Amino acid sequence: MGDVALVVGAGSNLGYQVLKKLTEIYNGKIYFTTEDETTGCNILKNLERNGADLHFVQMDITYTKSIIKLRHYIQDFDERIELILNVTDYMPDTKKISHAEKVRRTLSVNFYGFINFGKLIYPLLVENARVINVSGPAGLLATIDNEEIRRRISDSNLREDELVAIIQEYEDAVRRGTERTEGWGKSVQAVSKVALNAVTFLQHREWAENGVVINCVNPGNLTSKESRKSAKIFEEGAKAILYLAFEAPLTLKGHFVWSNYSVIEWNSDPFIEVTTV
Repeated sequence: MGDVALVVGAGSNLGYQVLKKLTEIYNGKIYFTTEDETTGCNILKNLERNGADLHFVQMDITYTKSIIKLRHYIQDFDERIELILNVTDYMPDTKKISHAEKVRRTLSVNFYGFINFGKLIYPLLVENARVINVSGPAGLLATIDNEEIRRRISDSNLREDELVAIIQEYEDAVRRGTERTEGWGKSVQAVSKVALNAVTFLQHREWAENGVVINCVNPGNLTSKESRKSAKIFEEGAKAILYLAFEAPLTLKGHFVWSNYSVIEWNSDPFIEVTTV
């Protein structure tokens, strides 16, 4: 068994830059996934010229069977994983959908998908493996207005079923149209990223005794209009992700890491200005 890395969600601009850089610095076998097979095949053609041992597997994190297919693909080679970079994020399409449907789709990727992925793929991790879940500035706990919700979701003894129940309360509030008055705030993305971070910390508590290092990271603000057409902003965003993958000490685990490599208190000011490096 050799060294194996896995990049999940390489079809996005950020995911592509993370994978591209990984092919330049990683000596082992690299698997990557995209939801769309054509996108994955095109990425493979573009990057395999770098000489990397690169392999594409189509996977949609919202479908359990799709994750199982990836697991079986890796198991067939009797391989174990030492690095997972999960760059998956919900990418809204151009179709007009209801607010409730947008919430459902966003959480199916950024919350439920990360839970199922961890259950099915983490058993393939080696000791001292590293897992980096890509979050964002909206993942700060303080983006949720209600103090009681923040207290419950950040409880260090929170179980998975309790976390799921909390997020289902949000979904119920959305269906009633009361999520703002109940203190969830107005941003679906913020709730989903807070939930993603909560999943990351829960996974850290579950896997720490196996030596697995799990963190979540904010790669920086990747939505500035003037930089939208440039790959540079996504290259910058990849830096903190790759820092956690290769340079950060193994003692840095179970944390939310900012784009300047500093550990951020989860309940920090959501409007804090932090420079991306």
